[in-house]
Amino acid sequence: MIIKNDKIDIVVTYLNERDEQWQKDFNYWKEKEIKEGRTVATNRQAFGEERTREWDIFKYWFRAVEKNCPWVNKVFVIVQNERHIPNWLYLDNPKLRVVFHDEFIPHSLLPTFNAMTIGMYVSNIPDLSDNYIMCDDDFYFLRYIDEDRFFKDNKPVHIDNHTTFSLYGDEYLNKTDGVFYHILNNNLRFETNFMGDKWVKYGYSHLPAARNKEFEKDILTDYRREIYRANCESKFRHPLNLCNYMFDDLLKICGIAYIGDPYYNCGYCALNSKIDFNGYETLDMVCFNDTEQLDDYETTKEHLIAFLESLFPNKSSFEIEV
Repeated sequence: MIIKNDKIDIVVTYLNERDEQWQKDFNYWKEKEIKEGRTVATNRQAFGEERTREWDIFKYWFRAVEKNCPWVNKVFVIVQNERHIPNWLYLDNPKLRVVFHDEFIPHSLLPTFNAMTIGMYVSNIPDLSDNYIMCDDDFYFLRYIDEDRFFKDNKPVHIDNHTTFSLYGDEYLNKTDGVFYHILNNNLRFETNFMGDKWVKYGYSHLPAARNKEFEKDILTDYRREIYRANCESKFRHPLNLCNYMFDDLLKICGIAYIGDPYYNCGYCALNSKIDFNGYETLDMVCFNDTEQLDDYETTKEHLIAFLESLFPNKSSFEIEV
């Protein structure tokens, strides 16, 4: 018997880096934490412009979801506050829910400029569906995606990509993005609480992920202090953090996930001006990721917008009619 999936919401995080108050707050906390020794100015994972740079393509994310994931029940857009709501977003759309940080993140952690902290507490959103998809605003559904890609028999689908357990070594930790590998190591150490006699290591995929809210709430409850301590050290991305990728691993470690391959015919694109974006139009899902290696922001942005406009020229119901 085929079990029909329950309703599936999708969560996406968004930041308006042009908000002047956000810029003031960001710089205030950056200078404060550097002075206090909580972080260092060279922490590019926290302070690199690629972490927050605006590409003016978010409307195409909604067009892609509406066209290629019509089974999505509701879109939850996470923003810091009302100043970060795009001015073109149609707030009366019944399939839209805008969520502010103070609705689900512990107030003692606010304000936060750390995606690790934001993603960790998503399960605190009360009206979010039990099965949901976690998405960044640079993850795009370029072709039709069936809901069974993410959930089968009412279980989150994840790839069985485990290897022999080992922490990431110095060759990763000493890179310019080494902070992220410190965080992945923290995840691995945390996950050993659940591994029993079989220690495994899972790879991560920088693409939309199937999640289960009730499962995450149980983890947050049982390990509340440990998770809080991991994310209270700094307002910014920090080597002591845990991140929400651990929930993907734990679904598999605890035998809750449906083992499959949600990421076949998918891709990752490190943005730069030399890319022929038309080469990606046959892929189902793609992450268009801003990195420190970007050579020409304006030209790359122009090309990416033209590509997405060619795929999604029609407004979605999430956009205000003008």
